[in-house]
Amino acid sequence: MKSNQLLRLQQQFLKSLHAGATQWLLKEIQPARGFSKAESVLSVYLDRAMGRTVDPLRQVYRNLRWLLGDHNFEGVLKRFYATSPGEPLNAQALATEFAAYLGEISDTEATKLLPRISAKTQAICSASQLICTTALLDWRLLWCSLAPARQSTSKDELLRILHHRCHLWSRPRLERGSRLCVSLVNLTKLTQLTKKGSHPRDLEFYQEPATFLIFADNQHETIVTRVDGLRERILNRCDGTHTIGSLIHEQSLYGTSREETMHELEQLICERIIVDMQSKLLSP
Repeated sequence: MKSNQLLRLQQQFLKSLHAGATQWLLKEIQPARGFSKAESVLSVYLDRAMGRTVDPLRQVYRNLRWLLGDHNFEGVLKRFYATSPGEPLNAQALATEFAAYLGEISDTEATKLLPRISAKTQAICSASQLICTTALLDWRLLWCSLAPARQSTSKDELLRILHHRCHLWSRPRLERGSRLCVSLVNLTKLTQLTKKGSHPRDLEFYQEPATFLIFADNQHETIVTRVDGLRERILNRCDGTHTIGSLIHEQSLYGTSREETMHELEQLICERIIVDMQSKLLSP
């Protein structure tokens, strides 16, 4: 059982994490050799506590850290920590809170955080948009990696279901963590530049929003790839509620033949993007 003194000490320490040192806590600290004041001792413990709390964000927001640079990224972490809702937060909740915090950054502040991005680039995609885009990419990659995989069905079995005489009732689905998102930034190139440690000036942008698919492969490694046209339209319907028959019908309205739609479905299965075929015959 904890003593009242220890409980009070813990409460005052937690209060000091975000509101500054309390006088009661400072009076309880006896500075060791090498420390002149209680404030110096407490500062060390508070910095370590902050470091332990925000450390998961350094791993989650790798692309954002590359974009901002280490110094600016650490500064954003400290400012976020000062406004965070308190202790304790698990890594997933903290990452979500951090993404929300970044979404509120003004364009003026964002511009100061991106000295390595030219004014010409920011005319295409504003600094706040670029930061938000990168943060949301990292956040989506996190949830894609955490989502549990669906029950494994072999490629051959999926193709058999696709070509079954009653296949029109089958409903194709993606992995649970798969997400489609729209961006003016080439997200595939962004992740490649981060891995290489290249300069942000090599980022690529589009004049019109482009759609990207984020999914996990067989090794549960996350992949970011651009999709458009027929593939984009099909993936938008692979949520377990649209049958192959309805997909074929919808695509015919765009002038796409049955054979073309079936071929694209085959490709998505072979690439392990479609990983499940719900069917009343096979999966009641």
